[in-house]
Amino acid sequence: MSSKKCDSFKDVNKVRYDWKVTARVMNLWRGVSTKGEPFTSFNLLLLDNKRCRVHAFVPGSVAASLEPILEIGKIYLFNNFTAKDYKADEKFRPVHKTWQIVLGQETKITSLDENEVAIDKAAFDFYDLADLKDLANQSTYLTDVIGVVHEREIQLGDIKNRFGVQQRQIKITITDGRRMVKVTFWDDFAQLFADAVKKNTFEYPLILIVCCGRAQEWQKQINITNVTATTFYINCNHSSVAHMRKMLSQPEFEEYNKSVPKWKPIQMLSINQIKNVKADDSETEVLCKVIIDKVMQDTWYKDICTSCYSKLQVVGYEMNCLTCPRTVPYADKWFEICCMASDATGSIPIMLDNFSAMKCFGKRAYDVYNKGNEVFPDIIKSLEKKLYTVKILITIHNITGRNKVYTVKDMVPGHILKTEASESEDTTPKPVQESFAEPSSSSYHLDSVSENI
Repeated sequence: MSSKKCDSFKDVNKVRYDWKVTARVMNLWRGVSTKGEPFTSFNLLLLDNKRCRVHAFVPGSVAASLEPILEIGKIYLFNNFTAKDYKADEKFRPVHKTWQIVLGQETKITSLDENEVAIDKAAFDFYDLADLKDLANQSTYLTDVIGVVHEREIQLGDIKNRFGVQQRQIKITITDGRRMVKVTFWDDFAQLFADAVKKNTFEYPLILIVCCGRAQEWQKQINITNVTATTFYINCNHSSVAHMRKMLSQPEFEEYNKSVPKWKPIQMLSINQIKNVKADDSETEVLCKVIIDKVMQDTWYKDICTSCYSKLQVVGYEMNCLTCPRTVPYADKWFEICCMASDATGSIPIMLDNFSAMKCFGKRAYDVYNKGNEVFPDIIKSLEKKLYTVKILITIHNITGRNKVYTVKDMVPGHILKTEASESEDTTPKPVQESFAEPSSSSYHLDSVSENI
């Protein structure tokens, strides 16, 4: 079949519906309700012979008839569909467009052989890792990233989220030689990634493409994570991967690899030793045996956006999220408790983050909060004059004196002797959609991807 007789997604507009486009199905996924139930309708990421990608929505009314026809990775002729603008509040769009196409009752889909039309196996819209901060402050668009996986051994962990629910998680780091970005996969998607790495023999280091990932900023660091539209490609046969592997021999990668700190066991330090940690050891977690002398009673919680977990700003009588942006009528509350702690060598101000306080009290901040009663909670005051072993994060700002308050990431009553830090629980925020994500069999790709410049 000649592709000259067909349109391209680049030409599609809302004026007509009799479009005729040949395209490869890059991915197929379903959204989920707030209760975790998958919708009948589903979504497609399509790629045409002009390397134009588009998001296609398949309504529930035709989902049952069209889904059996479609297979990820195959090429089809799509006849008769409409273009429709996204609603302003529609989040997590897989491509940077203001519109999507909608398949309907009049749509005809014909399967084509590979030799009938030349279409790349995949195409990506990469963002430089250095530019992800802007994307992390919005939830409208997803993004594609590529990087060298720093870890040689990838572990699938079991953690508890902030609601005490057990989850599976993979945390890795990718780099382009100049910038380092964390990547966190959750639940079934994390399992899929772990299985792909384990069951296949790859050239190391791994070069990972995350397609339609969500960029978030968490604790001043950029993190890429998965939503229902996300897929990944490991060492695929694509020009971007070949280019990245050639760059491994360049000086910038050599200098980066030298600068990455080697793993070392968590140390037990005194307060005086913590105060004298050097800049080379910043962003380090250490254990310390302390007594909490005093709980500061000015504030003990912060209001949090229920969508993106950002701290809310009070404007008049409203709670506003500057990240989403939107007004949040029923904000969540996270612990943020400031104390003075000491040992025989000195004292420091510490701040119990949400996880450490929730673990200590066995309650969420919202459960402790009593609306209309401004009395400082007794359960928080009960921290005073007791012994704890705390895990403290030492940041560069602590070392330079810009921030004199040290963040407590974990704590247990008493003075424990063991120095191994537990990573069985984690508070990294999950994207809104991934709790019940149902990654398709295409969520990872090991087959060849045509190399095009």
